[in-house]
Amino acid sequence: MARSFPLAKIMLEAGSLLVFWVLASLFSLRVAIAGTLVFIIWDAVRRYRNGRSFPRLWIIINTLAILFGVIDLISISPFLLPYEAVLTNLITAVCFTVSAFGSTSLVQEIVEERQGFPFPPDRLELKAYFRAFTLVWAGYFVAKAGLYFWLLQHFPLTRALALRSIIGPLSLFIMIGISMQGKRVFLLCQRLGLFLPPKPLPHEA
Repeated sequence: MARSFPLAKIMLEAGSLLVFWVLASLFSLRVAIAGTLVFIIWDAVRRYRNGRSFPRLWIIINTLAILFGVIDLISISPFLLPYEAVLTNLITAVCFTVSAFGSTSLVQEIVEERQGFPFPPDRLELKAYFRAFTLVWAGYFVAKAGLYFWLLQHFPLTRALALRSIIGPLSLFIMIGISMQGKRVFLLCQRLGLFLPPKPLPHEA
């Protein structure tokens, strides 16, 4: 299995989130939203001109960013702001979960897009592993949405948003760090008897 999840390339997939976090911490919310929209347009043009694909994860993240960004920009006050992260994480979790039961999970799609070729269709153990990893990511987004909602219920808005700005990037980097060790995790799972290749039929042995 190819080395999974190169960090720099993953950052481009979620680049709009990083742009928003940086601009929001340095400037105003509206500057962060406008800058994020500009980044998405630039990245889309760059991908189109270079003949690169638009993975489902890229489409999901940036569609949500555009949707909520436009709502906030045209609103007198960003009324959705406190709950945007909750909704975004829940919607992303649903997308990951649905893909896990489709022909190709989101995690497998990301890995194949990065390595430039698909895995052989007979590698059923890899397909199962990527499906499980996709569900782990879905669980992460659900947990983060629940935590964000809890923070909003138990802390003042400014405190909740401040905590969220720390927890969100930190937890994401931890998940990416784990994902970057995808090959080691896969081999460890196999040593534990998980995601083993199917046994050949008697006439194939």
